[in-house]
Amino acid sequence: MGRYKFSIPWFNRKREIDKLSDLRYLVLQLDSIRAFRRAGTKGLEDSFERIHSTNVWKKIRHDVEGIIYFPNTIPGVLRLIKIVATLRAFFPLCLGLMIFALLIRLGFIPMVPLAVFYTLFVLPVLIMVAFVSVDFIIRRKVTKYEGEHPAMQNEEKEHIKAVIEELILKLLKEIKSRGENPDDYRMKLFHGDYRGIMVIKERREKVYGIFKRKYSTYIAIPSL
Repeated sequence: MGRYKFSIPWFNRKREIDKLSDLRYLVLQLDSIRAFRRAGTKGLEDSFERIHSTNVWKKIRHDVEGIIYFPNTIPGVLRLIKIVATLRAFFPLCLGLMIFALLIRLGFIPMVPLAVFYTLFVLPVLIMVAFVSVDFIIRRKVTKYEGEHPAMQNEEKEHIKAVIEELILKLLKEIKSRGENPDDYRMKLFHGDYRGIMVIKERREKVYGIFKRKYSTYIAIPSL
């Protein structure tokens, strides 16, 4: 007896949206990696698998990993990265201390000595300030090193750029085939030199709202 395949509209629609999301995610992640932003590879690998492009991932995996782990080779940065990781591990404790102090302040928990009470507030703030400061130092060191070595990992970045453009064209094709609005797929990119995008806005941002960045970011939509 023959088997029949039934079309389930809402199920198929969900898969289409997931594919669009994966394509957009890959473009954003690879663009940030091309700009020397640290990221994990597990999400990339999973998304490439879902869109049936594991061969593309295998082609650029070494390029991606080379850029991701490049900051570890800059003198002094690896030690700072370890400090940041340690400070980040204290974040749950910081949140717990602040909640505990708030419950004391609201009278749900008996009052403790003032020195202890203020420590519950001050310690988390100091840890967070330290985290932001060290993270900023790392970013500055990486940016400075990149500025001093403009040709560094050019070959790897060009390989990644070619894949990004391939993904953008696939994203645009999917958008058009489903009658979607490209404006619904806006992307904040570190590079505005890709085929298949239209840059809507170029802007300079600030780190933590204070320190002005030396580079621009681009708001773009898929477009030919």
